[in-house]
Amino acid sequence: MRQNLYEAQPGKEYTILATPDYKLLSSIGLFSGAKVKMESRYGLGGPVSLSLSTKKIAVGKDLATQIYVREVQ
Repeated sequence: MRQNLYEAQPGKEYTILATPDYKLLSSIGLFSGAKVKMESRYGLGGPVSLSLSTKKIAVGKDLATQIYVREVQ
């Protein structure tokens, strides 16, 4: 099922399907085909926390809603 990263459930792994065309995203490893683990989502429109390989990153809600993912089975 396709959903945006902000809707993803904490503790689950996802494959990125599509991202906006920002060079910064690909430079930190967020590109189509990459696998990420959703760590947490902060309330009140706050950022999401992700594990990506060996690093942890935070992505703001506005950007997270533009990144589409599919849960890894």
